[in-house]
Amino acid sequence: MVTTLQHRGPDADGIFVGVNCALGHKRLSILDLSDHAKQPMTSHNDRFVMVYNGEVYNYREIAAELKQNHHVDFTTSSDSEVILEAFVWYGVNFVEKLNGMFAVAIYDKQFNELYLFRDRIGIKPLYYYQEGKDLMFASEIKAIKAVTSGLKLNYDAVQLFLHLGFIPAPLSIYENLHKLESGHYLKISSSKIEKVQYWSTLDVVSDKLITNEKEAIVKFSDLLSSSIQYQLKSDVPFGVFLSGGIDSSLITAQASAISSVPINTFSIGFTENKFNESEYAKKVAKHCHTNHHEYIVSQKDAIDLMDKLTSVYDEPFADSSAIPTMLVSKLAKSEVTVCLSGEGGDELFMGYGAYQWAKRLENPLVKTFRNPIAALLENTSKYKRHAGYFNYPNQRLLNSHILSQEQYYWR
Repeated sequence: MVTTLQHRGPDADGIFVGVNCALGHKRLSILDLSDHAKQPMTSHNDRFVMVYNGEVYNYREIAAELKQNHHVDFTTSSDSEVILEAFVWYGVNFVEKLNGMFAVAIYDKQFNELYLFRDRIGIKPLYYYQEGKDLMFASEIKAIKAVTSGLKLNYDAVQLFLHLGFIPAPLSIYENLHKLESGHYLKISSSKIEKVQYWSTLDVVSDKLITNEKEAIVKFSDLLSSSIQYQLKSDVPFGVFLSGGIDSSLITAQASAISSVPINTFSIGFTENKFNESEYAKKVAKHCHTNHHEYIVSQKDAIDLMDKLTSVYDEPFADSSAIPTMLVSKLAKSEVTVCLSGEGGDELFMGYGAYQWAKRLENPLVKTFRNPIAALLENTSKYKRHAGYFNYPNQRLLNSHILSQEQYYWR
């Protein structure tokens, strides 16, 4: 299982074997590059063993709290040690203190229990599979497939993929092989498995709008600056994926303002003019005085990458951004270890047409006459595609229906 994940962590590896629990880890070194920060990591009291993937950005604040309140003496400068000792002192509630992206597994040697935690938004992957009395978990499906046989296709997942372009948690493309949902943890003992939700977007998003533009801009600027400042903490070279769009350009500008040295930026250009947006990135890089790296690739390079997508994602995934992201990641690896990107920025700014359609379809008049409207649009050449938006099966499925239509998927 560990060998299959070599690409995720080429810097170091380790294995722990307990009474009836084994933990393996491949390390990509970002904080504290010494051997002292290797995993699996054992707690100071020798009771808990942890493997962890991700980065917790506020680990220094948590470390200071543990030092002050519990006199914890840290032997490394890594976030791994802080996470583990936080679990020792706060139990499962430690996860509420973490600001970052993470998949964490902690084994309690005293009570023979295993805990699996996934970050709030589900940035870091975590799969698990139960076969008889055995339970396996990993960052990728291929690690589980390495020690199992006879996995069967999940046809419910196939249907959802055709509708959404991805397979939502807790499902995967295989039966009985699950993604742990974001904001959840599992407690696994010899007798049972408990799943607990510790965080939900709906519990923290306020319906109170900031209507003053200046106030909104200041608030957003503070949040963005804080987020980037946290994520630039690294003991290895870092960079930014710069497409020239609003999202990545904002991140580049903020990172340049924070960093004491010119930052590395990376962009992809295409030999075919109709795909090429590298000129915008070049202008932003010049304005922000970055150390800019531009890679020119062809349409054929993108097509040649298609066969590799299945081995990277392990299950169907239809987001076309996967192709340029893989290209720029491969090329940036020769210069840096960590990169920020504008992924998710469109969601933050509500920049998709889907939001406009959601607003339109919530209109009471449109709700009442949506079927006649759809029939009318079906008979026009210009607006025929728009008819699909009005043909949703029921109100409960409206959100996924809009997403599906926006991405040209099936209803």
